[in-house]
Amino acid sequence: MGGKCPSRKVKKRRFSHKQARRTKFELMGDDAVYDQLQKPDAVRKPMPFDEDLPGMGQHYCLHCDRFFANVTVRDEHFKTKKHRRRVKMLNGPKPHTQLDAELAGGSSSCSQAEREALINFKIGIQDPSGRLSSWDDSNGDCCKWHGVECHNTTAHVIELQLGCPGCGGNSMFKGKISPSLLGLRHLRYLDLSGNDFQGIPIPGFLGSMSSLNALFLGGAGFAGAIPHQLGNLSNLQRLSLRAGHGYVLHADTLQWLPGLSSLRYLNLREVDLSKASDWLSMINTLPSLSELYLSSCRISHIPSHLMNVNLSSLAVLDLYRNEFAPTSLPVWISHLKSLTSLDLRFNNLGGPIPDELQNLTSIRALQLSFNDFNGSIPDWLFSFPHLEDIDFSGNNLVGKISSSIGNLTSLVDLDLSINWYLEFEGGFPASIRGLCQLSSLSLSGITVKHSVSDVLEILGGDCPSETLQVLTLGNCQLFGQLTDDIGKLKRLNRLVLSNNSINGPLPASFGGMASLENLRMEGNNINGTLPASFGQLAELINADISQNSIEGVVSSDIHFAKLTKLASLCAAENKIVLEAKPGWVPPKQLEVLDLSSWYVGPHFPVWLREFEHLLSLDLSNSGILEPIPDWFWGMRSQFFYLNMSHNQIPGRLPNFISVRYFDSLFDLSWNSLEGPLPVISSNMTFLDLSNNLFSGNLLKFLCFNPSQARETEFLDLHGNLLSGEIPDCWRSWQNLKVLRLGNNNLKGKIPESIGSLSNLLSLRIQNSSLSGAIPSSLANCSNLVSLDLADNVLEGNIPDWIGERGLWKLSILNLRGNKFQGKISEQICSLQHLQILDLSHNFLSGNLPQCVGNLSAMSGSRNDDNYDDDQAVIYLFFGGAKMFVEYQVLVAQGQVKAYSTILNYVRSLDLSWNNLSGEIPEEITRLGDLKYVNLSRNSFSGGIPGDLASMTSLESLDLSGNKLSGAIPPGLASLTFLNHLNLSYNSLSGRIPSSTQLQSFGAPSFMGNEGLCGLPLSANCSNRNNSEPVGSYCEENEDHCDDMEWYAISIVLGFLVGFWGVVVPIFVNRRWRSLYFGFLDHMGNKLGTLFMPGAGGILHGRDDSW
Repeated sequence: MGGKCPSRKVKKRRFSHKQARRTKFELMGDDAVYDQLQKPDAVRKPMPFDEDLPGMGQHYCLHCDRFFANVTVRDEHFKTKKHRRRVKMLNGPKPHTQLDAELAGGSSSCSQAEREALINFKIGIQDPSGRLSSWDDSNGDCCKWHGVECHNTTAHVIELQLGCPGCGGNSMFKGKISPSLLGLRHLRYLDLSGNDFQGIPIPGFLGSMSSLNALFLGGAGFAGAIPHQLGNLSNLQRLSLRAGHGYVLHADTLQWLPGLSSLRYLNLREVDLSKASDWLSMINTLPSLSELYLSSCRISHIPSHLMNVNLSSLAVLDLYRNEFAPTSLPVWISHLKSLTSLDLRFNNLGGPIPDELQNLTSIRALQLSFNDFNGSIPDWLFSFPHLEDIDFSGNNLVGKISSSIGNLTSLVDLDLSINWYLEFEGGFPASIRGLCQLSSLSLSGITVKHSVSDVLEILGGDCPSETLQVLTLGNCQLFGQLTDDIGKLKRLNRLVLSNNSINGPLPASFGGMASLENLRMEGNNINGTLPASFGQLAELINADISQNSIEGVVSSDIHFAKLTKLASLCAAENKIVLEAKPGWVPPKQLEVLDLSSWYVGPHFPVWLREFEHLLSLDLSNSGILEPIPDWFWGMRSQFFYLNMSHNQIPGRLPNFISVRYFDSLFDLSWNSLEGPLPVISSNMTFLDLSNNLFSGNLLKFLCFNPSQARETEFLDLHGNLLSGEIPDCWRSWQNLKVLRLGNNNLKGKIPESIGSLSNLLSLRIQNSSLSGAIPSSLANCSNLVSLDLADNVLEGNIPDWIGERGLWKLSILNLRGNKFQGKISEQICSLQHLQILDLSHNFLSGNLPQCVGNLSAMSGSRNDDNYDDDQAVIYLFFGGAKMFVEYQVLVAQGQVKAYSTILNYVRSLDLSWNNLSGEIPEEITRLGDLKYVNLSRNSFSGGIPGDLASMTSLESLDLSGNKLSGAIPPGLASLTFLNHLNLSYNSLSGRIPSSTQLQSFGAPSFMGNEGLCGLPLSANCSNRNNSEPVGSYCEENEDHCDDMEWYAISIVLGFLVGFWGVVVPIFVNRRWRSLYFGFLDHMGNKLGTLFMPGAGGILHGRDDSW
């Protein structure tokens, strides 16, 4: 019996089965293949085994979406033209999708929903400059609005380019970010960087915009925690987050980062990651990451090792300026084989530069500056021909720089500056002339020790001269003269040759550097005149040629001929005369002009009227003899720095001087200005009107508008004719750090309100007529370092509170020349930082406290981590410049001396001209750093302390006019630095110790001591019963006497060798004898001619031409 024939129903079912199989093997669309190709290899799923597919589905071509039976067949397919065409197409723009095709025939305008979303976004934005003025319903097509980009075919909004980098205040967006942005479902690119959203948090809803592949919020004024919702943006490829505008973004953890599996670019600059201890492990989960920027993120810990480094695609790593605990360079960095740029500047990395870095064979930029790397520059570095940027500046590198540096043929930027113990092997390498890509060469602060002419000859070769734009060779110990080769550097933009020993004139070819914008040559020995070609540097913006010996005339119409772009000219401390032609119009954009020590006078320079942007002017010591005209003060609001000191400017100042800028500095000292003091604006920081002829009282100057707080930090009015009492209105001057009112005619008491100046560092009101006691309120000035009230008529006891409390930082205390009485309190011994103590010329009595040996700053044993070693030398900062503002006048070595720059090294104790009595305490010899000791004109008794030999720094010792007795301690003879000694008018006895040191002082140093004998006195010790035994000194100072014996022996040997070494050859050798007596005869003839003109030749019977 036969089987049943298939019905039509069965056939239909079989047809459906075949159709299903064809569908199963249907090729993917081009757009789907393109999307798969964009995924990293690690993200693509492995092909599963499938028995229905050729080769079990394991031999697959993604480009063509085809399976092959085996590897051989597949590889043959890869060689076909069809496959290559397919690869080329899919490497191009993304293919259109079905949705693109469906909408291609429709309208190109954005949808109503997206338009409404943008309008709602605009409502929340504050837009003062109208950047979004085109966002209006009347302009219906939002694809044409500012900053909006739409898809070419679908018209969906895909980009919002609303960043504002470098914009001014009015152009930046403010306000809030509306959630209406969620309506832009196809948005791929969002840029809001550079705006100012004034500290609002980053909206968390941005993490729901799943189509985003680029999000830029850097410098947009967001603050607070980074929302973890951003981790949902799985398609994101570029992310930039930085607060900006002084706000702070932070992240306590980066656990949200692994969700950004497609991320290639991550910029978290200035985001506070100090608490994100997982920062490295989370970043290590991003296999596609190519660029990573984590500069200034306050990262305190960088792991030295990292298991399973997963950053195989990382090309750029920026960890600039973090807060790493001191450590060596992490090992895991050397495993980043794809790295092309590594920036580790300004961290605390130390140790040698690790050899493991040579594994970074793709590296092109290596920046390790301002760390603590030590050791030498490794030789393997010079075998990297692809290196373009090397920055090792600001480290502690030592040793020789190999001449193999010429092997870095791709080098563009090289910076090895500020490595003080680094030097070139064999001088400046000639191989640098072969670096044909070199654009910047910075070697300031390393030892070159080479002729500058040779350096210029090397750099003036064909290669460097055509590419070099930056050359810095400051503090390199260069010497010699500049040559015409400098004119070959025509592309040079910046030239630094400061603080070397370059001499000679500037060559005429100097003007050949046609591209020069920045020039620094200060601190050399350049002489001669300024060449006329200097005026041909048409691109010059900043120039500093100060502290040289340039002389002659600088003409306004020659040397400033083409300097139309000049913004800063510093040429101080030269010997130049400025010849300003009538009608000269100087460069109007000039902001800084320093012509200190030029001769500009005698007339006040009228060309100053032409400046429109001048901020800093220094015409000190420039020979100006005329008053300052009224029109000049019409410019006064422009200046933040004005220095016309050390002229002879007469006349008066206006009643009120106003300045526009904070940190303003006015110095008109050492002139002949007269009249009352002007009132100054409250924002002036530095004012020096000292050593003029100002008169009147201080009431109006100090007490004008007392309710207004003043910013003044430095006020110097000393050396004028001011009179009256010091007003009691100092509470509005709370910012004062330095106050000088001395050398005037001030009288009365020191006001109590002066104690309200809690920031005061230095107070000097010396040489006036102040009376009364030191006010107790001064104890509130706890930062006071220097107190000088010398030469007044102050009275009472020296307050105990000076040492008890308050003035614990005091380094200088000068109360000389007053009427203080009573004992010196032991409390003064607690001033551990006291370096200079002068209580001379008072009426003090009693004993010198034994605790004087506790003044540790005078003994060199101070141990205080909170104390600055330069405390006695006070510096203030104005406009970024460090200014020295402290000095002290002392009586030392019998002379009045002023100390300033070396003040920190001075240690002095002066208690002379008082009524002190008792013995000089032995403890005083602990003060081994003392240089000057003066205890003269008191009533000290007993012996001179015996351990003076321990005061090895002593330069001056005056114990005259006391009642000291006994012998001079032998140790005094060993003080090698002692150059002033006065022991006169005491009751000393015995032999003056024999030594070259003591015998070099004259008899006045020992006179008035009837019991003393021996040189330099005329009294002979052999006739005295109380004379010192001959051997006593040598018995106590055996080593010193041994040295003296050898000294005597050496003198005898020297005489024998010198005398007989000359006399014997003269008598033995006839020719030498003839020449010698001929020479004597000739010298006699010369002397005779000198003292008896015309007689020399006659007396000796020979011609002068012998």
